[in-house]
Amino acid sequence: MWVTALIRALTSGAVVVLASVLAELLGPVWGALIISLPVSAGPAYGFMVLEHDTAFVAGAALNGFAATAATGVFLIVYARRAAGRGLVLSLGTAMLAWLAVAVPISAVSWTPLTAFLLNAAVYGTGTLMTRAATGASLARSPVVARPRPLDLIVRAAAVALFVTAVLALSSALGPARTGVIAAYPVTLTSTFVILHRRVGGAAMARLASITIRGVFGFGLTLLTLHLMVQPFGAALALVGALLVSLTYSAGLLALQRRPSLHEPSITTR
Repeated sequence: MWVTALIRALTSGAVVVLASVLAELLGPVWGALIISLPVSAGPAYGFMVLEHDTAFVAGAALNGFAATAATGVFLIVYARRAAGRGLVLSLGTAMLAWLAVAVPISAVSWTPLTAFLLNAAVYGTGTLMTRAATGASLARSPVVARPRPLDLIVRAAAVALFVTAVLALSSALGPARTGVIAAYPVTLTSTFVILHRRVGGAAMARLASITIRGVFGFGLTLLTLHLMVQPFGAALALVGALLVSLTYSAGLLALQRRPSLHEPSITTR
């Protein structure tokens, strides 16, 4: 049991460290897309298919898709409050907003259509509300937030503990609550905690605004897993879900405008 838990923790932590390094080295647009990939929920579902049947995984993925709307609210609140405010006021309010939306979501019986409509409404609204902060291109800033070893260790440990806790409690929680809890944006939270003071609230508002567009693709990843896992099996479902996530992110990159010579950048302090 302890060996299995250690493997889970190390695997999940390694995924987050790799994503964090790439996100901080490549600049705001690439960073937003990378941290919106399923770097924390992905390992959780990967291990979940080893411990539960496909019906459990399908139920968890559907409720996780619905709960992705709570992550959208989390990002909207943070993006709107980060500029000009400290970490506690901006991120703390965003976390409370996530909880306020996630609790009622966990009590509803969702279908793929109703969950999709909920997410479309939240992310459509979020895109409109934050479009002024997303004047970004593929330009890589000459000075970006360089990843620090301690920051990466903290992030890896947070995600490793999160994945381990979700899997340990999954049988008692059931698929609905497991899916909602697994959808909590632990990677986004740890990234915002570390970067907010280093790059400033205005830069983080911009990063969060761009991330809103990417996280909708994470929801589509869970929807794909839900639809595929029972008819096609866990292995094909996980591969299909990952392909949807990567294809969606690639599409967002393709739609980005070209770099500007006067492009604002995220710089360290």
